[in-house]
Amino acid sequence: MADLVIRPLADRFAAEITGIDTSAPLAPAVRDGIVEAFHRYQALVVRGPVLSPRQFVTFVRSFGEPDPSDTSRYHAPIDIDGFKGLRLVSNIEEGGRNKGQFGNDEMGWHQDRWTDAAPPPATMLHGVEITRGGGRTGVVSLCDAWDMLPDDLKARIEGRSIHFPLLVTDTEGRLATADPNDESLFRIVPLVQVHAVTGRKYLFLGARRILSYIDTAPLVSGLSSEESAALLDAIYAHISRPELSYLHQWQAGDILFWDNRCCAHRRESFDAAERRLLYAAPLVHSDLLWHGQVPQAA
Repeated sequence: MADLVIRPLADRFAAEITGIDTSAPLAPAVRDGIVEAFHRYQALVVRGPVLSPRQFVTFVRSFGEPDPSDTSRYHAPIDIDGFKGLRLVSNIEEGGRNKGQFGNDEMGWHQDRWTDAAPPPATMLHGVEITRGGGRTGVVSLCDAWDMLPDDLKARIEGRSIHFPLLVTDTEGRLATADPNDESLFRIVPLVQVHAVTGRKYLFLGARRILSYIDTAPLVSGLSSEESAALLDAIYAHISRPELSYLHQWQAGDILFWDNRCCAHRRESFDAAERRLLYAAPLVHSDLLWHGQVPQAA
């Protein structure tokens, strides 16, 4: 592991890793060093060359299994020995069809697959085509956000649950009069959780306003929709403080990955005339990163 170099990128969390070949299989000692850094820093940037889809999936599989869900509803899938789950995050259109998904708009703070029973322990992004300006990816530590939360706001949060609607669209207005404790309509989880590996408390916020035209409208236990919105506004204002986050300026070949349990991420908008392509892979199973445990309520 002598070639593995780890350099902190921010005062509180996030680190850069250099000195390894991401295009080749990782030696066990190198992989274990990255895992240790992952749990310590929560977000990592691994510098290297632009990888082929197969090389990137091989790198991801060093740490666990990526989500195998077929992405063909968004773009033509890339078949890697039967694995068609590689996500293409891109604004590029070719032959009248999207090359990827999510366009070029600003994306608000969110965690991936937040309504899953066990959300992915990590998400990895790989920079293939990078814009000259804009399009930076922000990652915020929800552990640090909890630690730095004002006491009065902590008192309003602790012991409460957050209720995420499971309906992607609600054209019939079912949620307006729905019982927020109906688990067929809402995914209900503790708003404050404990990390299964580090034991640190963190906020689990899932997603709210991902895009300007999407509000997932989660509810907080014991509060009305208006009171929930006000509390979540206060929490999101807190986590948006610059000192809590790392803002990644992409270089082609970068692999950025973070602990999806206790970090949220966002994206800046960028010029629609510029091409941007990232490979993305949420890990849905990882003994190394997850240890088979589900976070417990605080």
